[in-house]
Amino acid sequence: MTRLIAVASGKGGVGKTTTTVNLGVALASFHKNVIIVDANLTTPNIGLHLGIHNPQYTLNDALEGKSSIVDAIALHETGVRVIPAGMNLKHLQTTKPEKLWDVALDLFGTADIVLLDTPAGLEEGAKSVLDTGEEVLIVTNPEMPAVTDALKTIRIAYASGANVIGVVLNKMRKGKDLMTRENIESILDTNVLAEIPFDHEVPNSINMKNPILIRKPNSLVSNSYKQLAADLMGVEYKTKASGWPIMQSLKKIFGVNY
Repeated sequence: MTRLIAVASGKGGVGKTTTTVNLGVALASFHKNVIIVDANLTTPNIGLHLGIHNPQYTLNDALEGKSSIVDAIALHETGVRVIPAGMNLKHLQTTKPEKLWDVALDLFGTADIVLLDTPAGLEEGAKSVLDTGEEVLIVTNPEMPAVTDALKTIRIAYASGANVIGVVLNKMRKGKDLMTRENIESILDTNVLAEIPFDHEVPNSINMKNPILIRKPNSLVSNSYKQLAADLMGVEYKTKASGWPIMQSLKKIFGVNY
């Protein structure tokens, strides 16, 4: 059975696309058949994150009836299959995001998990993706504006009939001005599934078009994404030795809440 999971956020810049990409790679490392769909038709970035340029077909072609969505699948070296969105501005006038559910139906039975990278914000395109995703994973930062916008997204997801499976707290770091996990869970009334630590290697990986899960597989960030993937699948994951003890030491020494 194919799981259709929309990865969403209310605010841009929280690391939603980074989470989508690395979660997809993490799921593939557990031998899951994964498809990542760049459903952010306004500002698509999945192709940029993975170094996929000038694909023959894109999600836009499928939405415009020019090709099947299956024809738009590109195989990445990580084993993840990717459906990029078109970068040309003309697509903003010609692509109808409300048709996403219709074309996404062709993906059922072709993968274990389909991850939909959702546009940030609450505009029509984002709502169309939330309408399509049977499950929704919320990504936010431990800051009030991001959490407030995440709450709005959760309410829209519920109104669409989707199951909000939990929250990913991204860019976690030490700081008295930052919200705690408990505060965020109370406001969102949703469980936090993972806390991803802030790491300067993440933007470096994006610039190199190589996911941090591949560049630094035993880093705290990578282990956090693998643990998230394992939890979503309901399987056990033993964190690599170079990650877990370090994480525990940071907690004890600096009080960092990872």
